[in-house]
Amino acid sequence: MVTDLLRIRLNLTMVGMVLLGSAICLRAQNMTQSTTAPQNVNGDLVREIHPRPTPTPFPLDAHTRTVPKLEFMAPEQMAADDLELVTANAAEIARRAGLQGFNLQRDGEGGWGYEQAVCPVFPDHLILEYSRDNGAGDVSLFTAVIPHGSASGGHVRVIPVRRRSYSLWTTAPSNALTLNDFNHMVKEAGNGVDPDWLTLSLCYATLAGGHVRAALVPATHEDEYYPLFVPAKLSVSDKGGAEIHLADITHYPDPKARAMNWVLTFAQSGQLLKVRHTVADEVYERPLPAEPQPTAVPVVGQIVNATKPGN
Repeated sequence: MVTDLLRIRLNLTMVGMVLLGSAICLRAQNMTQSTTAPQNVNGDLVREIHPRPTPTPFPLDAHTRTVPKLEFMAPEQMAADDLELVTANAAEIARRAGLQGFNLQRDGEGGWGYEQAVCPVFPDHLILEYSRDNGAGDVSLFTAVIPHGSASGGHVRVIPVRRRSYSLWTTAPSNALTLNDFNHMVKEAGNGVDPDWLTLSLCYATLAGGHVRAALVPATHEDEYYPLFVPAKLSVSDKGGAEIHLADITHYPDPKARAMNWVLTFAQSGQLLKVRHTVADEVYERPLPAEPQPTAVPVVGQIVNATKPGN
């Protein structure tokens, strides 16, 4: 009987120790949770909220070079190693240009020249703009891209823009082949899409259409002019991806030329999906004309003293 009582007491003691240990663990957990729970401030529960980052291939805190246009250099201004690269690839450029309908060597079709488009976001690609001007209505233009440096795994590319003043069936800015060449150049660079979205857009416009000058926010009030164009901007959404809007005012204010608007749509991965190239809207702001000031007209008549008694 005594033995059974001792066993019961021992079991009760062990159960009590287990319960005590569980209570200690639960109290420790509650203390841990209280450190991460919302804090009570003047009777209100306050929790720190971290906003979800906006998905975009271009970091929103990245700085652009804010240059309205790229630098173009004639052959005599180019670096010696770049000129050697052009000479080494001249035959391949002529062959690929011929496949696109540009004959650089045929008699009667001379006058071809080129200049280098200095594109900082593609340091491993030499971009050349070939053109031939035989007068009004007979202007031809194409872009040649030669890889070098870390992009040596690529090949020479020829991007047609205009043949004898006629554009392609699908214009070069929105042509799927131009988009494909651009995306392959990004891959060959090896570092993904460059965060400098403004310069990147200027480089694409150069591949597809030659010289481009972007409308930007004027640095000073004196630099403003009328009419104004919407300045270049980067648009993002919480769904990912980005759109770049760019107004090309290269030929403004020539009344015969129209400013053009570029809209480049990028996926979240940095791949360029599509490009729209349309006439840019002008934002007219006209100052109000000065109102004519009234002129005083003398009145002929008798002067009356209003303070005289009886008046």
